Amino acid sequence: MRAYLPHFSATLIAASLLMGHDQLPLQQPPPRRIVSTSLCGDSYVLALAQEPQIAALSWQSNDSVATTPTSLSTLPQAWDDVERLLALHPDLVVFGAGEGTRAKPFLDKAGIAYITIRWGENFIAVQDNMGTLAQALHVQTPPQATAKTPQRADTPKILYLSSAGGTAGPGTFIDAVIKAAGGTNIITQAGWFTPDLEALSQLSPDLIITSFLEDGYDSVNAPTLRHSMLRTKIKATPHMNIAGKYWPCAGPGLYRATELMADAIRDLP
Repeated sequence: MRAYLPHFSATLIAASLLMGHDQLPLQQPPPRRIVSTSLCGDSYVLALAQEPQIAALSWQSNDSVATTPTSLSTLPQAWDDVERLLALHPDLVVFGAGEGTRAKPFLDKAGIAYITIRWGENFIAVQDNMGTLAQALHVQTPPQATAKTPQRADTPKILYLSSAGGTAGPGTFIDAVIKAAGGTNIITQAGWFTPDLEALSQLSPDLIITSFLEDGYDSVNAPTLRHSMLRTKIKATPHMNIAGKYWPCAGPGLYRATELMADAIRDLP
């Protein structure tokens, strides 16, 4: 199942070539049994591989934050465990960030190829990972459509809130999506963090983006839904919930998240 990815900048692709990955054997034939060990890896595999090539997806592949199609919901599940991986007889293993330390030497001995999806916080990282997996699959990176940024006289201020009450500032892929969608991040503190509720109450965003509220890891009792001030602010402000499945990591779903956010910005008064 292959995806069409919006084009943000040719510079992103050029810059991605500077980033390293696991080495693949030269002249390796196209894989016929791909195994992914992480939710993030699943998103890349599903974007680039044909369904018959996929032998197993990660242990989270049927969670609400996954993008697994119904046609693949009965596939075996995999995780970063040597015995489990060898039992699946893969010819390509796609590891998530930080995975494979123990498994890779055994895969080397068995002659099984592998790559690692690197953690990233921007579209350059997505393009880099897409390029690496595309090379392993012997396919071209999907054609890229143009992302249409809303034409507005102003630049709306966007506040992102997760179900756990967390937010994200500069240097995160949330910030990258906000900018790509035509907004500006009202959060100026860098990185991922849980803001002080009093500080949040002083903010006046034009649009609130929530995520993982309806399909996340937390229950309906999560802080963002439980706290009366946050509920009131969300009700009083233009709001969109973007499904958590589009951005559990910096993966291909960031492009869809950007489109959805751009639509919400376009609908602002």
